[in-house]
Amino acid sequence: MRKIAVLVGTGVVAFAMTIAPASAHFCFVKNMNEAAVQGMGGSNGFIPFHDLARQITGLCDDGIMILADAGGVGWSTPIHARTVMAGGSGSNRGIGHLDFAGIDAAFPAAEAACQ
Repeated sequence: MRKIAVLVGTGVVAFAMTIAPASAHFCFVKNMNEAAVQGMGGSNGFIPFHDLARQITGLCDDGIMILADAGGVGWSTPIHARTVMAGGSGSNRGIGHLDFAGIDAAFPAAEAACQ
């Protein structure tokens, strides 16, 4: 059952890598202060990276930390996973996007950390 979950998680990551540049989903606000992070916690549009990664991959906390580092975010960085932020134009320097290439490359290490 775990192998199936890992395969599904890998497939989701691979799929997200192909759509991320075009749709600019999985955005986050760079350099947020703690009050902003807490305010986004009650939003339906934002989900902490940890929770998002757990839902997609089913990995343990150590594995998720490896993915967070590889993705260029922190454990609790609120990720906007519902719509496009800043029109996806890249003109807003305060908006970042998950590094899916880094996450994909780090996935084997993250999986190994959970075994």
